[in-house]
Amino acid sequence: MEKEKKTNQWFYRIIILILCCVIGFCLYKIGGIIYEYYVGAKAYENVQEIAGLEKDKFGDIDFKALAKENPDICAWLHSSDTIINYPVVQGKDNDFYLYRMFNKEWNGKGSLFIDSRNAKPFEDFNTIIYGHRMKDGSMFHSLTKYRDEEFYKDHKTMDLLTPNKRYILKVFSVMTIPADSELYRFDWYTEGEKEEYIRTIKSKSETKMDDIDVTAEDKIVMLSTCTYEFEDARLVVFGKLEEVK
Repeated sequence: MEKEKKTNQWFYRIIILILCCVIGFCLYKIGGIIYEYYVGAKAYENVQEIAGLEKDKFGDIDFKALAKENPDICAWLHSSDTIINYPVVQGKDNDFYLYRMFNKEWNGKGSLFIDSRNAKPFEDFNTIIYGHRMKDGSMFHSLTKYRDEEFYKDHKTMDLLTPNKRYILKVFSVMTIPADSELYRFDWYTEGEKEEYIRTIKSKSETKMDDIDVTAEDKIVMLSTCTYEFEDARLVVFGKLEEVK
């Protein structure tokens, strides 16, 4: 009986030890994720300072200073009352900035980056910008809120600045599509194709939005992030570029 009791005690001690190890490992992983978020947030606060902005504020952007830090800088995207207030870069491929920040250091937040296939960003008919949907609410997470009509009413436009121009981005559609959707398109041959593309985008919007006049002569931007309704799903928000003189 005594022997059986000691055996049970050792068994429970081993179980407790295993549970402690599992809990410790989980805490280690969670701590690592939290620290990574912290490092990423601080890095982007530093980028705002380089750009000449006060923390989480928006105004004129010092693109010369940003270019000294990273010549891949192409634009700055801002959405009022959201966390979107970030530089936009373009790499030689669509992998480098997926998990690298503006300072090119590895981080799960990555960067907002233009598809490498865009030959002339914001001059092409459709410019595609990718960004992660981070669990801490950063990067492109707030794009998912465009499924809410009330959110759209308060966020109908975004600000997009380039080294030479200032734009208002007029949001006119939001939808969920597969990662291999034909809407990720760069080859345009006729005005008719562009007009059909615009009609498709508008007709499939998941939120009722203002009927923005968009033509084949206009330039649009496609903001893309992950979503989880099905495997390899993407949430995309479309906006029309309107230059501010």
